[in-house]
Amino acid sequence: MKIMLVNAPWINDSTRYSVRSGARWAHVRPRRKTIAYFPFPFAMAYATALLKRERIDARMLDAIALGLTSEQSLGEIRSFSPDMIVIDTSTPSIDVDLDFTRKIHACMPNVKMVLSGPHATALPEEVLAQSPAEAVVRGEYDYTLLEYIRCIREGNALETILGLSYRDGPVIRNNANRPLIQNLDELPYPERETLPIDRYTDPACKLFPNGSLISSRGCPHRCTFCLESTVFFHSPSFRRRSAESVVEEMEYLVSRFGFHELYFDDSSFTAQHEHARAVSDEILRRNVKVSWSCMADANVDFDTLQLMRRAGCTGLKFGVETADPAGMQRINKNLELARVSDFMKYCRKLGIHTHGTFMFGLPGETRESIARTIEFAFSLNCTTSQFSVATPFPGTEFYRQAREHGWLTTSDWSRFDGGESPVIEYPGCSREDIIHGLETAKKRKILHLLSNPVVFSQYILKLYRMKGFTGLIGELLQKLGYLISRS
Repeated sequence: MKIMLVNAPWINDSTRYSVRSGARWAHVRPRRKTIAYFPFPFAMAYATALLKRERIDARMLDAIALGLTSEQSLGEIRSFSPDMIVIDTSTPSIDVDLDFTRKIHACMPNVKMVLSGPHATALPEEVLAQSPAEAVVRGEYDYTLLEYIRCIREGNALETILGLSYRDGPVIRNNANRPLIQNLDELPYPERETLPIDRYTDPACKLFPNGSLISSRGCPHRCTFCLESTVFFHSPSFRRRSAESVVEEMEYLVSRFGFHELYFDDSSFTAQHEHARAVSDEILRRNVKVSWSCMADANVDFDTLQLMRRAGCTGLKFGVETADPAGMQRINKNLELARVSDFMKYCRKLGIHTHGTFMFGLPGETRESIARTIEFAFSLNCTTSQFSVATPFPGTEFYRQAREHGWLTTSDWSRFDGGESPVIEYPGCSREDIIHGLETAKKRKILHLLSNPVVFSQYILKLYRMKGFTGLIGELLQKLGYLISRS
């Protein structure tokens, strides 16, 4: 059997482009943003690599990273002539995703289609009822997809495949969840050789080209808004690769692709401090000379950060979300603001760049709490920061609360975009209040950049290396125009 896994086309026009597979949440990005962002699609790439190791003819098509239209994507699919197609899904793109499955069915009526991703995982009956797809591989689907392919090939029954939802005549059946993979070292490296590797870059990295890897799966925390821990992995968990396996992959990425910086795109590289220390020790033991950065928790102790810095860590992304202590409790985020301030002091002392992320519109939000979050965010003096709209995705506790309490302002899935489109409001916080907070924070971001000589010079150098002198001037003029238009 020939299998094609597809990150299907979504939005791609002169002013906007979309991000789905590999992102914390799918969203649409304005092209005015300085550096293009196409995250590496780990779930699809790992599944592809596993199929290939098992001698199954599998190929990936990342239509979003390649910038393909729907027609061009269909042409690539027809050229490969697969027996089965796996389509990744997300909440804001789901109508487009399902329409794409119908287009495939219209021109390739005999091909089997399978859906994956967080939206299909959360609502398998709904998506199968609206699509010619025959099954959903829910959550962490590496082995679910492998078993499904074998059962289809051999004509075996499907009811024993854990993690599978499937069409059985007019009935849609949901098998029990598949236990999470505990030994991550048994998996091959994710597929990279056939992908547009130069397109995958993380804007937080300072050096280019850069590449991503993961050293763990899952997160032990229980944040109510999180898709990964509560939907994709169906329960809070943290499973780590061995330090030896992680550092071997680092060496491979540097030698094979010439990356100057690596980014650990774990849910949190530091969720278990002993894991961060073990990987850092192994990097030092092998004398691997490459800069790296990672997603982290904002409560790492100084000694661990110091060891990470010695091993080459130059940057950390971390989520704070809100400066409202009561809000922290409402979203089950185990983080104290005082610990965040200490963490920032440690990072500054060690020369580690920081990227803090914040959300507006979490449960209990008010105009006053938005203002406090903005003030706290800039008091931290992060190297860079990110502000987004809290979005209750299906399957999360946040979504259940939003439906129960009537916070949702729409049922249009296309608006469930965590970037700039609020779909909730509260008695003390309207949709307009959330948008105003977002615009205020973005304007202050630019002013913060311009007022910080060290960060500004690094920003200029990064842009020059990526876009040349003409591109640099264009970006600076765009930022100035954005400031003036919102003054």
